[in-house]
Amino acid sequence: MFLDVLYGVLPLFFVMLIGYGASHAPKFPASVEPALNVFVFYVALPALLYKVVARADISEGVPLAFLWISIVSALLFALLSWLAFRYLLRANRARALAGMLTTSFGNVSYLGIPIILGVMGTEAGFAAGMGQLVHNIIFMVGFPILAQILLPNGKGGQHPASAARIARTIRNALACSPVTWAMVIGGTVAILGVPVPRPVDDTVDLISAAAAPGALFVIGMSLKRTIDRSRARKHAPVAPDGSAAGGSWARTSIAAMVLGKLVAMPLLTVAMLLVFAPDLDRIWFNAAVLMAAMPVSATAYIMAQNDTGDGEPTAVAIVITCVLSVIALPVLAQLVLK
Repeated sequence: MFLDVLYGVLPLFFVMLIGYGASHAPKFPASVEPALNVFVFYVALPALLYKVVARADISEGVPLAFLWISIVSALLFALLSWLAFRYLLRANRARALAGMLTTSFGNVSYLGIPIILGVMGTEAGFAAGMGQLVHNIIFMVGFPILAQILLPNGKGGQHPASAARIARTIRNALACSPVTWAMVIGGTVAILGVPVPRPVDDTVDLISAAAAPGALFVIGMSLKRTIDRSRARKHAPVAPDGSAAGGSWARTSIAAMVLGKLVAMPLLTVAMLLVFAPDLDRIWFNAAVLMAAMPVSATAYIMAQNDTGDGEPTAVAIVITCVLSVIALPVLAQLVLK
């Protein structure tokens, strides 16, 4: 299992390395990354999710155990992370929120889906799609709302929470998400048996083929920006509270983020699966574990910076977890995957 997952994961990380290398070339200026990101998120990734859901056997639906364990394990680990940062590491509310997000929110879309498909094949596409949807809803909806409540006048420039702002957050994360609509349309096609003209299917195949390499290439390009930010922060003056990247608090928090994301969160998910759903089908079991084990999401930096004003430790954790996951994922697979 270790070698199977390693061989499945390595090509994906090689594409990321190619993207990182390309980000240093004059032919790939900084403006390329946002354009590629828009294409992947709004075109290629929805096409891939539509394809795997529309062609999946969803006659048995989604196992209830997969849903509730994925939800509860993510929420429970987020709560434990908040308590650890707030009371063990004695972080203020903003830092504790950023630490909670970083430790809990993995790159389930751009990396999780390609890895699950690469390791278990296209038959795991429906499980991968549902797994990323669960994690994205929890953190892309829950975190901004929590930040509005806990940090009404925080560093990120928030305003007090209101019903309108909360409703707008939910709308933007769900109703306005092309990923959500892709899965809804794909599910409708699969359930109702809607005939899809071959030219349409072929077009979807062409576009969806760009999703995995495009997403991984974008991740690689974004690493350069993340590393550059971290280097600049490292040479910045250290504030009295140690907020600069070189401060002792930042080093401790980054270590907690890395160990929490790559080790503690997947192990908590495994423990809950073994206790409450030991007979869960291997595809759904493995999908739940792998989604929990993804390295820190690149989106986590944007959210942490915008909502708490302190995203630099998150940026460093993104780079470290991406690098370490090349080994962490195969080891996890060898130890716990079915």
